[in-house]
Amino acid sequence: MPNIALVEDEPEAADVLASFIARYAGEKGLELTVTRFGNAMDFEMTHQHFDLVFMDIQMPGINGMEAAQLMRTYDSETPIIFVTNLAQYAVKGYEVDALDFIVKPVTYFNFRMRMDKAMRRIRRNASRSIAIGTRDGMRVVALSDIEYVEVSKHDLSYHLAGEEEPLVVYGSLVAFEQEVEGGPFVRISNSCLVNMNRVRAVRGGELVMQGGEVLYFSRSRKREAVATITGFLGGSI
Repeated sequence: MPNIALVEDEPEAADVLASFIARYAGEKGLELTVTRFGNAMDFEMTHQHFDLVFMDIQMPGINGMEAAQLMRTYDSETPIIFVTNLAQYAVKGYEVDALDFIVKPVTYFNFRMRMDKAMRRIRRNASRSIAIGTRDGMRVVALSDIEYVEVSKHDLSYHLAGEEEPLVVYGSLVAFEQEVEGGPFVRISNSCLVNMNRVRAVRGGELVMQGGEVLYFSRSRKREAVATITGFLGGSI
């Protein structure tokens, strides 16, 4: 169920976009949830993970472009669609890797084209996978199926959802971390990288995964890792 952030300080304009999202969801048979923010500061303060962000540019306080720049410091993947009265802002949008922009007043035809593009990006992000070389050949694994990866000497153990035994291959945790950069992974120790989408709970120094495994933070990484996980999951742990 894709979660969409709608950052717009004009209630009427927000109502129009929300109604377009609902209409699009009905036409496509999708379940889309919308979280509305009346200003960019409220959006930034949530630290919640979204699958798509509609961002007005001209807002009081922090404007939409500044908010997008802040967002890109911790989230390089989530698509942003700017909504603006001024077409010249589109050029600056490329600086924050914006997916697209819509000029007000927004028509449903223009919205639908951008939404089609956004849904393709969302599906691509959700279905991202990596190829792992094993003794028997190459295995393609969806990132969403990886609960966590740990290293011991020169062996990487991929703990996969629904599989009792880990997939063990020769490799480097640093190399894996670089390959999945921008994905939902966080280091909880020097030897373990965790998929934040598969975290069930954080209890003191322990991390409980959806598969039931209990992992442990290292003392040096706990504070940063907990802050990252909490921000990613929107404070729901």
